Formats: sequence, C-alpha cells, structure tokens
Amino acid sequence: MHPAPDQEPHAAQEPKLSPRAPGAGTAPARTQAPLAHDAAVDRSGTIAAAVLALAWVGVAVAMLSRPIFISHDSLSNNVHVAFIADSLRTGHGLPLHIASLANGEALTFPYGSVPWLFAAALWPLLGDRAVTLALVLGFAATVVATFWAFPELRRGWWAAATLANPALVISPLLGQLPFLWSTAFFLTSIGLWRRRSWGWAAAAAAIAQIIHPAVMMPIVAVIALGSVRFEEPGQRRRLVSLWLVSVIVALPAAWAVLQSPVVAQTSPFVQFIALVQTVSMRFLVVAVPLGLAVLTRRPLPRWTMAGVTAVFVLLQFPMYQPFGMDFAWGSLWRNPDTSVDAFVDSGGVGDGLTHRVLSGSDGKYGLYAVAEAGGVLDSEFFPEGLHRGPFSSTGQYARFLGGRHVDRVVVFPSYRRRYGHSNEPQVLEQMVRAGCVEGVEVTRDIAASDRPSAGSPSAPRWAVYDVGYNCSG
Repeated sequence: MHPAPDQEPHAAQEPKLSPRAPGAGTAPARTQAPLAHDAAVDRSGTIAAAVLALAWVGVAVAMLSRPIFISHDSLSNNVHVAFIADSLRTGHGLPLHIASLANGEALTFPYGSVPWLFAAALWPLLGDRAVTLALVLGFAATVVATFWAFPELRRGWWAAATLANPALVISPLLGQLPFLWSTAFFLTSIGLWRRRSWGWAAAAAAIAQIIHPAVMMPIVAVIALGSVRFEEPGQRRRLVSLWLVSVIVALPAAWAVLQSPVVAQTSPFVQFIALVQTVSMRFLVVAVPLGLAVLTRRPLPRWTMAGVTAVFVLLQFPMYQPFGMDFAWGSLWRNPDTSVDAFVDSGGVGDGLTHRVLSGSDGKYGLYAVAEAGGVLDSEFFPEGLHRGPFSSTGQYARFLGGRHVDRVVVFPSYRRRYGHSNEPQVLEQMVRAGCVEGVEVTRDIAASDRPSAGSPSAPRWAVYDVGYNCSG
C-alpha cells in the first residue's frame, strides 16, 4: 500500500529530499543552475505537460464519440454490463451466473464489480457509451490519483513524463476498465498512507483488490512488502498488518476468479504465463510514477526529465505491434463488423444454441453481437479461453466441441486472415467429410451460411456448421 519515497507529501512546487527517502541521507546537494535556465526548463516542461494533457482530452473525446468502443479488452466489459443492466431492469437482481457466456457457467462478476455496477446504472440512458464513459472516468481517476499520491510530480517535465508513461497509454486504449478503476483506488491508498490515514488507506487498497484481484493483488503485495524497509521501525508492523487485512477482505473476490470457466478450460501453465504477462505490464502504471517520485529527491541535470519524457514517447513505436497498439489506436474510429451484424440480422442466432464464433480483427465484436442477440457462447471473452490454437486431429477437435457443448460454429473470413496459425476452419471441413468422429457429427448448414448471389464473384461472409452428438459410425 505504500511506495515510501517519503512519509510526507511534498508541495508540488518545490520537492525536497527527505531523511527517510531511499538514499537521501548521503545524496549530495543539487548544484543550482542559473535562474534563467531553470525558468526555461520549467516553462518548456509546463508546455509539454499541457500538450500531453490536451492530447489525452482528445483521445477521451474520440473514445466517447464512438457508439461502441471496440478494442482488445473493451467488449468483455460491455457484455457483462449489458447483462447486469438487463437483469436489474427486469427485476431479476444480480444473478451469480451470466446466461450468455460459457454455456451459462460464467460468473456475472469474475471481477470488475464496482465499475460494472456503475456502468450498468447508466446503461438505460447511454447504452454501450456507459461502458466507454466508465472507462474514461477510470483513466481520469487514475491520473488524478497519481498526482494526488505523488504531488512532487505535478509540475513541469515531471508531469509530462507521468502523462507519457507507456504503460498508462496502453490501459485505456485497450479497454482495461476494471484495471483502471482498481489502480485509481490503489493510488488513492498510497496517497492516504503518505498522509497517515492508515485505516482509509487499507480500505482503498482492499477495494482495489476486490475490483481486480488477479492483477491487483500481486501488485499491491510487491509494492507494500517492498516498501517495508523504507518505513520507520514503528510503522513496519502496521504496514504489513493493514496489507494483510486488505488481502483478507479481498479473498472472496479472489475466490470468484478461480471459479471462472476459463480456469477449467486452460492449463495451469497457460494461466500462469497469461498472468505474468498481464501483471508485469500493468505493474508499470504504478511503478513508473513511484520511480519518478524517488528521482525527485535525487540531484539530476535539469533536462533529465525532458529526456525521459522523450524516451517514453518514442517507446510508443516499438510497443505498437507487440502490445497490439496498432489495433488499439484504431479503436478511436473503428465501427462494428458489418458481416457480423448481417449474420445476426439474418436470424442465424438460434435460441438456446451454444455458438462458437470464429471472427478476427473485430475486437471480439462477433462474440458480443451473438450474445446480445440472445445466443449462448461456448466461452468467456478471455483470450486464453477462446482457444485459437491448432488442433492435432479431428478426434481432438471432436472432444473439444463435446467438452464445450457446442451446437453451432460460425466462421467468418476475417478469422482466417487474422489467425493464420489456427487450422480450425480446415478441421471443420475434415469433420464434415468424415461424417462421425467419436460420436460427434459436423454438417455444413447451407441455409444458414451466407452464399454469394448468382453471378456475384464475392466470397461468402460467413459459414455455419451444425454440431450433433451421439452419432454412430
């Protein structure tokens, strides 16, 4: 809960070295540069921070202008919020499970309880934009909480570097709504601790971990326990004790994560790798301002933070494709996939049938549209649970379909283009030709598939396969 660059918050205008800051006792005095040079640095840093702030305002406006914000992680929020809002509207309360995901076995709140309830309250007025608004507010709250927790970062190039943090850029554009809300609460916890509001700090840390336990519990643990040695001896026991209290309060939310169907649908190794990748990148949203706060107490050349800000901006380019930022930036003007809408409008979503939707480059819009039209999906929206990898044989694929109780598979051409490593479309055709494989029979539904009109050279926009069980042969 406490990064401890210092026990006391400092005025943003004049950060000072603290005797309790790491290394502060031996740090040499900062050499004073000419006043004119200081003024030039401060003025240029203020301008840079203002430009970055305006850029973020522009991003927020662009996000809110979309009828539905479609990015890597965004629609997972929409499908839960839409279900919660509908359940509340129809008087069904808050069911434990969401009917449209993972054959009705997915939890309504695997995480994200606070922001999803907030967005659900606004859903009758704003629809999908309620989720986008909650995402924007979560990002704004994270920024405000950062500068409140670390007031020494509020001015000049320190503020500019904070706003250009590459990890911070990723989160809203990817649609990481629960993470941003949980981060805002954790940063608030840090600010409360630095102001010696011990109980409120523990409460905010608990809420942060309840919102997103899988990601935030490791982050809180690393920062809280890593800060113990920087505390005064009398405060160390209090820090550890209150951290443990916050963990205990959040344990029911952590238990809910383990009940999610994705846990049963993926191997422990895949879950571990996904968790490490997710936590390591998101940890930097908190760790970077923490590190910058420590640097404010070090004697640095005047233009150091201008260089750090430039590096942060330049890092956006190597992050572009490895972190999917090419797709994420495109979310600012992306529209729903028209072929998916056409499939749903054609009446191809059967009531009560479990669908496996294979679409690509649409931010999981195919999954969302089918669920919103009353269809049931074979999985949740977690990437590791969608299983886009190759299948070794028709037998393995038959067991896979049976394990998920799939009744219908819908394949869009975009899936073949986006996931070239997946051989599922080819295995489906092999299943059609094979007839019956381990009690599973796949047939192509010609009537439900999209077929080019006579004389039209255009390719079909989707193909539908029906899955039957208990065949013989």
